[in-house]
Amino acid sequence: MKTVLFDAMGVLYRYGNVQGRVLIPYLRAQGCGAPEEEIRAAYRAATLGHLTTDEFWSALGLTARDEHYCREHALTEGTREALDALAHDGLEPACLSNDTAAWSAILRRRFGLDGRIRRWFISSDLGARKPDPAAYRAVLDALGLPAEEVLFVDDRPVNLAPARALGMRTILYRSDDTGPEPGPSVGTMPELVAAVRAMAGPGRPGRPG
Repeated sequence: MKTVLFDAMGVLYRYGNVQGRVLIPYLRAQGCGAPEEEIRAAYRAATLGHLTTDEFWSALGLTARDEHYCREHALTEGTREALDALAHDGLEPACLSNDTAAWSAILRRRFGLDGRIRRWFISSDLGARKPDPAAYRAVLDALGLPAEEVLFVDDRPVNLAPARALGMRTILYRSDDTGPEPGPSVGTMPELVAAVRAMAGPGRPGRPG
């Protein structure tokens, strides 16, 4: 194993159900009265790169407010420490996220993740959203690694299935969007680090051999 590929929303950041828990409440607080299906369609278009974020806000009757909106997100407790621990073990963290490039960049700067994760794969840049297999194939091509050397962590079982089909190992991280009775999973960053180390095995830099 060489790379741990993280989902962002629900893993690195607290809320997995980002539309229901963050975006739609934010829009309502800003006076947006657009129907929920219209909001969700615009969000999907923006996260596929079909709309810029300025166009997204305009489509919903608001002026551009990327920075203001991104304040509503929260970092999962222990994220920075987990990334540092895995890097110390010789594993490279990367991220595959259904998001817009603009919002992703704001959040990782805000929470100090740019220096910890070098490779960010964002759906608006890829033109594909999880669980579309094209998104995972694009990541593997860019990393230049065989699938079996990548471990993928996501909070939605439906997003793990294509990764496993391509040969990646996977870990389910429980969030507000995971659903009931998720089966084998982890629920905290220390648990995640322990699970990754168990799968990686001994002998990595910083690990007992």
